[in-house]
Amino acid sequence: MGHWYVVRTRAGKQKKATVELNDNGITVYCPMMRRETRHFQSKKWLMKECPLFTGYLFAYLRISDFGTLREMRNVTSVLADAGGTPIPVAGNIVEDIRDAQERGDFDVLRPPVRRLRVGDTVQVKGGPLSGHYASVTNVKGKRAIKAFVEMFGSLREVEIGLESIRRVA
Repeated sequence: MGHWYVVRTRAGKQKKATVELNDNGITVYCPMMRRETRHFQSKKWLMKECPLFTGYLFAYLRISDFGTLREMRNVTSVLADAGGTPIPVAGNIVEDIRDAQERGDFDVLRPPVRRLRVGDTVQVKGGPLSGHYASVTNVKGKRAIKAFVEMFGSLREVEIGLESIRRVA
């Protein structure tokens, strides 16, 4: 039986380390984020996928796999405590990160082109309701919306500034 561990890779070699670990039969998860930027000359929008934790990835390791890690070219170490004992990461933490990646929580995308409409789903990214999902009920000009948010066991209509939300699919 194994556990998830945080593995440190050589600088800029996360993809190569992932391939190397997979080739040795080790399950690997490298959290990624998408970033959308505008090219300074052509003004085209470019989508770039990059690691969420630069230089680190998660590996599901058994005791026998630690010897294999020492022989790998692109792996430098396993995150350990002061005594040198590797620190396992709970499986639910890795699953939570994987779920958040699939939802797009880590993505940095360009601002929406179309305006919000009644019925759109948004996520509150700032303020006391941070992390809650809401359904738009009314658009209040160009600065705010009214939306239903689930709290205290029921749906409440609240007004939220546009700077505090992000659109979700």
